[in-house]
Amino acid sequence: MKLNQLARSLVVVGLGAHAAVWAQEEVQKMERVEITGSSIKRLKDEGALPVQVITASELSRKGITSAEQMLRQLGINGTGADNAISNNNVFGADTDRLTGGTANANLRGLGPGSTLVLLNGRRVSTSGMSGGAVDLNSIPMAAIQRVEILKDGASAIYGTDAIGGVINFILKKDYQGAALSMDYSTPFESGGGTQRKASITGGWGSLDRDGYNMMVSLSLTDNDILRGSDRDWAKGFQPARGLSPNSSSSPFANIISGTGTALGAGSAVAGSGDAVKYTRINLLSLQGACDAAPYGVQFQPGLWTPANASAATKAANNASGRYLCNTDYGSQFMLAAPKKAENLVTRGTFRINAQNEAFVELTASRNRVKSELTPGQFSTTAASGTLYPVSGPYYLNLKNFGVTDFDPTKPIAYRWRMQDFGNRVIENVDENSRLLVGLEGDIGAYSYKLGASIAGAKGYSNLIDGYAYTKPLVDALSKGLINPWVPPGQTQTPEAQALIESMKARGRLQGGETTLQQFDGSISGDLFKLPAGTLQFAAGFDVRRETYEFAPSADGFNCVSGLSTGATDVLLCPGNTAVPKESRNIGAVYGELAVPVFQGFDLQLAVRHDQYSKIGGTTNPKIGFRWQPAQMVLFRGSYNTGFKAPSFQQLSPNTAPRDYTATWSDPIRCPTDPTQCSIVGLDYTDSGNPNLKPEKSKQGTLGVVVSPTANMNLYADYWRVDLDQRIRKLTVGDVLNNYALFSDRIVRDANGNATLVQAGWINAADSSTSGIDWGASYQFKHSTGTWLATINGTHMLNAKERTFYGQRQVDQVGKFNTRTLYLRDKFNADLTWSRDNWSATFSTIYKAGYDDQDMSAKGVLPATANTKVASYTTFDLFGSYIGFKNTTVTVGIRNLFDRDPSFTHHDVDDVAGAGWDPRVADPFGRTLAVSVRYEFK
Repeated sequence: MKLNQLARSLVVVGLGAHAAVWAQEEVQKMERVEITGSSIKRLKDEGALPVQVITASELSRKGITSAEQMLRQLGINGTGADNAISNNNVFGADTDRLTGGTANANLRGLGPGSTLVLLNGRRVSTSGMSGGAVDLNSIPMAAIQRVEILKDGASAIYGTDAIGGVINFILKKDYQGAALSMDYSTPFESGGGTQRKASITGGWGSLDRDGYNMMVSLSLTDNDILRGSDRDWAKGFQPARGLSPNSSSSPFANIISGTGTALGAGSAVAGSGDAVKYTRINLLSLQGACDAAPYGVQFQPGLWTPANASAATKAANNASGRYLCNTDYGSQFMLAAPKKAENLVTRGTFRINAQNEAFVELTASRNRVKSELTPGQFSTTAASGTLYPVSGPYYLNLKNFGVTDFDPTKPIAYRWRMQDFGNRVIENVDENSRLLVGLEGDIGAYSYKLGASIAGAKGYSNLIDGYAYTKPLVDALSKGLINPWVPPGQTQTPEAQALIESMKARGRLQGGETTLQQFDGSISGDLFKLPAGTLQFAAGFDVRRETYEFAPSADGFNCVSGLSTGATDVLLCPGNTAVPKESRNIGAVYGELAVPVFQGFDLQLAVRHDQYSKIGGTTNPKIGFRWQPAQMVLFRGSYNTGFKAPSFQQLSPNTAPRDYTATWSDPIRCPTDPTQCSIVGLDYTDSGNPNLKPEKSKQGTLGVVVSPTANMNLYADYWRVDLDQRIRKLTVGDVLNNYALFSDRIVRDANGNATLVQAGWINAADSSTSGIDWGASYQFKHSTGTWLATINGTHMLNAKERTFYGQRQVDQVGKFNTRTLYLRDKFNADLTWSRDNWSATFSTIYKAGYDDQDMSAKGVLPATANTKVASYTTFDLFGSYIGFKNTTVTVGIRNLFDRDPSFTHHDVDDVAGAGWDPRVADPFGRTLAVSVRYEFK
């Protein structure tokens, strides 16, 4: 029995399985399969919901070797700070210090916690450190048969957290034989960034012949670091374009003012042409040689002084910045992290009889990703006893260099970038495992599934280098044993360097663990005949228990943001407060109907009730339709509601302090105290909130699929998601920039000076996000070979948000945002050719431009600065040859035309990336990629 023309075309566009269609010419027999988005097994290639299927062969021919690479090309995946680079950084007030090294999915830009990631249709454990979302590094891509992406909320089918959609990674089944594959890629430009991956997969036994099948797959990954110093465009000092570091520290220390110190309240500078009392002075700046120090640059006070600032603020910024050196931290940034990973999957399937099978599945992974951050920075103070002593061997007398009011009889206060301690390096380790056993098959006319699983994830971070215990550091600084003014081209003495090495903190910093125990089952089949066809049903249950705990390590590191004398205090390490073991139980029941209303028109009706311990229950319905009025056209749509419970981390208070490195002018103290006009190094916390309420959503889709010919297909799906009580992190910037609203979140000392900002998770206001997913494909045969052209994209209509009720909603599409960039358009297009043993794919990925960050509240941009971040388009070219016995060789070039990331002058204290944005761009440049696969037959 043949499938009709439209059903076949839906494979290409509506379901996205492009490669599978053009490579197969034979008519397939009728079979029932379960497609992501429904628990009812139906005739293959039927579908009403917008589901995209990406096959393993499609990934291979495009040189994609990881889940993160795949998702970064898709328009549906949000352009957010959920990638491995943004997650593996301390910059950006939104940065979750517990996500280092992880990569997350973020469908519709609604956040990683709103995307449900499944493996063979069932849940896997969230990351052990943050507990908030699944780490895509744990997915065994070498054993994946296909990936199904449901571009619609699925809370009524899979659970309340599927608001943004579902990604279902499906493993190979009944695999026989063995295959060895090697993947290698390296940028053409010198530097790091080389990536290697080796995989071996073997399977034996035939379900039909032997009654069983066993499969084992192991993959190993080894990626090298890529640093900012390896790329010219990654420089953080491009003042003509409006980009300059806002740090006040330097490898050659800046001398700062302070009561009872050598610089006192400031000093005039001979030859400056004015009588200004400068409050921060660097000898190299006086000599016009800030860049003589490693990564040193001249501070640009004009770029960081708003045009509408008061005269007092302008004077204070000039006095503190004209002779200040700082650091080009862009060149020190890590553009791509070093990574070592192992992934293992084993699966055994056993035929009980002709209708029933049992299976056992074990997956395990271990990922080690290093975070390499810029050297730490600190300011010495009289209170901490760390002023440089007059008797110290490296005392720097600025009076000899024209600083007229410098008093060499007093100690020196200074701010120093700890270049001699090296970059701060943290190793983030994430271990995941899942054991699943199950039964599935048919009992009479009904199909059933039963499964029980135990999954867990452990995450921990190790201090490797660059971090110092503060007690010996304070002691060394108080005695002047370390030289903060090492002349350019020279180094610390061997004795000083040995002292530095002796005070470094190394060992386990902290760790967390999540577990997931699940028992689920479903039954589906036909109920009875209706005039238009058979009424089908599915019903099921899902019972699971989730746990999370987080604790500092037994090594006892206590992370602090300033100099102190605690025996276990470590300067600037990203530690979090302990979270005692928490657990919750979730029970759910659901039902689904496929109703043929009349010929060509079907309804999908579903409802699910979830009951959360400690949170409460929720019932979420879903209704969908599929209408095919003619062979060439199909209409589809759905409406459903959702409910997202807060994560354990979002609910747990965290009192560990952070260091806000940007400047802030205190609206209360600045008018009377100039020292409070440019506060640097303000502490803040970004705590969880035990009073958080769940998010609630309403969402829907409406689409059309058109097949004017057997080989041409087009689709468009309108979608909209409305969220209420949205959970988001109130950043330190939100608090400081909205002082009137959050003055109670600023802690002050006895003198009224701000000492701590209390930021963290809140239930914000509502949001409304909508857009159009669209695509087309055309396949044709020619004397030159078989050709397939496809294009898939997302056009954003709006992303209206407000942080607090009472504010008006503001559309964020095409505008800079510290969280997710809602780009107006994203699409990827492929042109694939095949003939005999040869095939090739030419791909393009397009991401629209957007308005750059508005710096008017922070500084003034030069006339030469762009205020629009350019669109970003890259092209890839891959070719494959299968003419060698049992061997497939694929060679390609990513970023064929070596497109640099689009320039952005955003403040790196708000979003990671100096001069570029890792949410959008690829830092590797033109890259050679080679893959060899050999099958043992």
